[in-house]
Amino acid sequence: MPPAGLAPGAPWFDHRVRLGRGYRFLPPACQYLVAAGRSALAATDAVDGWTERYPAERRGAVLGTNSAVAAVHADIDATVRRDGAGPLSPMGVPFFSVNLVAARLSTEHELKGFNVTVTSPRVAGLEALHLAARELAAGRADMVLAGAAEAPDPWAGEAAPEDGAALLLLHPAPAPGAPRDGRTTPRDGNPARYDGRPAVPAGPAVLRTTLRFVPPPALAGPAGRARAAAAVHDALEAVCPAGGPPPEIRLLTDPSPVGEAVERAVRAWSAGRAAVSTARSGPRAGSLAPVAELADGVLTGSPHPLLVVAAAAQGNVAFAALPSTYRPEPTKRCDTC
Repeated sequence: MPPAGLAPGAPWFDHRVRLGRGYRFLPPACQYLVAAGRSALAATDAVDGWTERYPAERRGAVLGTNSAVAAVHADIDATVRRDGAGPLSPMGVPFFSVNLVAARLSTEHELKGFNVTVTSPRVAGLEALHLAARELAAGRADMVLAGAAEAPDPWAGEAAPEDGAALLLLHPAPAPGAPRDGRTTPRDGNPARYDGRPAVPAGPAVLRTTLRFVPPPALAGPAGRARAAAAVHDALEAVCPAGGPPPEIRLLTDPSPVGEAVERAVRAWSAGRAAVSTARSGPRAGSLAPVAELADGVLTGSPHPLLVVAAAAQGNVAFAALPSTYRPEPTKRCDTC
């Protein structure tokens, strides 16, 4: 992520320093993603090479993006219109397919279980986390790198461009009594029997996610608005169970009927028990900000649960929560990874 306070468009990432040789021709979003993947895995592999103990076929990747290759598309379009297809670079043209961005991450770290890219407006990053969690819960993987990567969209108009990548390393919640110090994980709940998988690192955060869709036309009438409010309320209850401490709520919406409806519902649900921050709301060309909020919460720690809600004008709404009881000890904020 760019350092806080950096002027839009100012240089902040040097692939030669962060990645070394062999990455020059990757699109910027792909460079950011590879660097973020290295950072996420390096932090975890400090626990005795934790991630490398999993078979490559049990490791996956899910990426959310809206504009990772928008500049590539714009360059290809301009070149073909001006000069034809002849001058197109064979190094850059393959990235016309947005799927290749996450594919490079999988190639880099031998994530052979699955590789998925989602592009839902504004919520794709949180959707990637949700899909990764579903795959883990279904037993299709033992660890997944999931998050978002974006690069400035030349067609963004008045929407704020996004630049950078944020990834979380997800794994199934450990069973009660499972070791957390780098030993192998007990099988069938018996500490004397092990399945060969590494124990999870100490102090993981537990992530809860859910998705909703609010059809914009439904908001034209009172019945539709009531159903939308109920859907948001139910989603909030699902990720923040009753009886827990009040969360820090970070709401990311846009000035649209859907954004306004979601904000009303969130404020009604949280009234009297939690403040709602809208510091990163407004028109945005990308899905990175909600994931960055979660990653920042994991890195910095907090005595309160963290709840991130993102909504798009098209109707997509995503919710993600980190309960405080599983949050790690506070560390320094990372503005350059």
